[in-house]
Amino acid sequence: MDLVPEGLRDLDCQLCDGRYMDPLANEDQNADPDEANVEASATSTELQGDVVRFYGGVKVSQGYRRMQGDEATINRDTGEAVLTGGVTLREPGILLQGSRAEIFSETGEATLDDSKFVIHPDHLQGTADLLERDADGLIHVHNGSFSYCPPGDEDWMIRADTIDLDLEDGLGTARGATVDIAGLPVFYTPWLQFPLDDRRRTGLLWPDFGNDSTGGLDITAPVYFNLAPNYDALYSPRYIQERGLNNELKMRYLNKYLGYWEVGGTYMNSDSRYRDQIPAGKSDDRWLTVVRQNGLVDQRWRSRIDYSKASDIDYMKDLETSSLTAQRRTSLLQMASLDYLGDSWLVSLEMEQYQSLADDINDVYKKLPQLTAQYRSDNAPFELQPILLAQYSNFDADENVVTGERVYSEGGVAFPMNWSYGFLKPTAKYRQLYYELSDAEFFTDNSPSTGSAMASLDGGLYFERETSFAGEGLLQTLEPRIYYLYSGYENQEDQPDFDSAELTFSYNQLFRETRFSGRDRIDDANRLSVGISSQLIDSQNGQNLLGASIGQIFYFRDRKVRLIPGASPLDENSSEIAADLTFTPDRHLSFRTDLVYDPHDGDMDSANVLAGYTMDNGAIFNAGYSYNQPLQLSGLQAETEQVTASTYLPVYTNWRLFGAVNYSLIDDQAIEQMLGVEYENCCWIVRLMHLRYYDNDTSGFFPDFNNPDLEQEHTTQVQFVLKGMGGFGSRITNILEDMIRGYEEREY
Repeated sequence: MDLVPEGLRDLDCQLCDGRYMDPLANEDQNADPDEANVEASATSTELQGDVVRFYGGVKVSQGYRRMQGDEATINRDTGEAVLTGGVTLREPGILLQGSRAEIFSETGEATLDDSKFVIHPDHLQGTADLLERDADGLIHVHNGSFSYCPPGDEDWMIRADTIDLDLEDGLGTARGATVDIAGLPVFYTPWLQFPLDDRRRTGLLWPDFGNDSTGGLDITAPVYFNLAPNYDALYSPRYIQERGLNNELKMRYLNKYLGYWEVGGTYMNSDSRYRDQIPAGKSDDRWLTVVRQNGLVDQRWRSRIDYSKASDIDYMKDLETSSLTAQRRTSLLQMASLDYLGDSWLVSLEMEQYQSLADDINDVYKKLPQLTAQYRSDNAPFELQPILLAQYSNFDADENVVTGERVYSEGGVAFPMNWSYGFLKPTAKYRQLYYELSDAEFFTDNSPSTGSAMASLDGGLYFERETSFAGEGLLQTLEPRIYYLYSGYENQEDQPDFDSAELTFSYNQLFRETRFSGRDRIDDANRLSVGISSQLIDSQNGQNLLGASIGQIFYFRDRKVRLIPGASPLDENSSEIAADLTFTPDRHLSFRTDLVYDPHDGDMDSANVLAGYTMDNGAIFNAGYSYNQPLQLSGLQAETEQVTASTYLPVYTNWRLFGAVNYSLIDDQAIEQMLGVEYENCCWIVRLMHLRYYDNDTSGFFPDFNNPDLEQEHTTQVQFVLKGMGGFGSRITNILEDMIRGYEEREY
């Protein structure tokens, strides 16, 4: 490794005690070497007719092709050359060595005896009793071996009677192959194909092995089908010891008109473990259907589908065990949308519903459909900008609740004014709501309507100055902003709530025109928001090193419009104080926090702090704290206070430890724990991981530790990778990326 330039001594170089360096990597490969002149040099030469003999330090070049040897004989008539003694043949990306070589310069064919070969881009090297390269560039290895390990340190290798290397198609084929690990044969196959690059290939993929408390031994053996350049399929039979066989299928399709499609699902005929948990007569078959699509035609028509449906609410926690994100899901989205992106109008058609996966969450309403038309202003400064929006929504439900149609519209005008030192934007519009309800037994009017005028004034200033810290030039900005909002009050207690909620307060909410999501409530307001932001920017590269914001809303009247009919008006004369801070002084350190402080009772409503540090050797350290106090009227949330920590820690060159914990301070319980170890060298990687988490049957939001049915699940996973050939145990990678912020699987 001492010979490697210091700038190239990365982690791969340290693991392998060196790296492959191709001296012809920068050669021009556009010209065909077979059509180039042959140039040769040696200590002495001898000419006999058309035959030239070279002695001592022979060097032959033909375009980007290089040949060396102790002696050489070249027939100028046939173009045949014979090199002996320490023969070396090089082309960009390829090195061939042997004791004797025959080369045909006109076709590029060559044979080498007692040879070695290296393919630099793929980290592939091997040996052969006889090595041939034919006129098509295919390399044929007879009685040879190959490995992705460094020369002289082959912890694993594949020996074969014959090996064919197709560099153009990126495919290798071995016949009569034996896989040796640590010098011992562990597997034999009469035929084996392996990739030489990352192009897709039909064939068996490495299996996954795991073991967890929800199903016991868990084995998946995927088969990939490269059916065409624009579509493929992956079939993964998965055996779960205590449940049975789960058949998993994913198909992908790409078309310039139909867009990208991903269609798949799973099916298990009779889940043995699930059968004991369900009432008699209920089906114990388990299945999951997934359809996803994204398309854009002529830069005008945009389409999207995101549809998932499971056989039962326990499917994700029982069978999607490779990701904690899947375990935390409380619902499955089922939506489809089609947008028209006109020069002046955006028209959207959307259908949306959810399948609930939690006992205490019931997403009953479906948008079937919702049609929106919105005028797209160009926001040109100092010009009147029309505001036009109309939305029709039809809400349906499977349960006996109020349903109906809703029409929301707004119209008005804005006049944006922008200067180099600031901006000012007055806006005035009128918002209207109209319903046509069905099954409205708790409402006095089946056709309620509401309308309210709204006016706002949004303005800010930009200040900046040059400064310095520790000798580094900085640009500091200061951006004060005010936002005044007035909206008339209309009684809306006789209106349903189809898709609305009161938003969680944050700094960004200071400058919103409503405190509700959805369209079922028209906010009443007479308030002034005041905020100020500041940034420190590196003058050399423009990196934002420090950013801070703080602000508050001042109310000039009570807010009477509430989501729940009969709820008391909000009578505070000011909001909480919202602040956030980001600090990224370099590529190693990142720090972010956002706080919401209630000055009326002196308590912190929410606080989220996350710090991360990465090192050049790949070490990752993360620590976080979060506290959230729920809205007073929310029965679906509880007060939470948690600390998190995670790390990916190199120990010496080859060993790494990794772990993560999510700990509830209120419950004095670790909610999620993960611990593992990894060994990596230039040839292979092995990882062992153990994960513990709570199976929360009663709620999708937070564990109830007072629930006697609450169980802690655990899973043990192992991953083994032969570098260049792949390996089993990809579930560990998914969990590491899920629980350790900043972790990314390396390609090699």
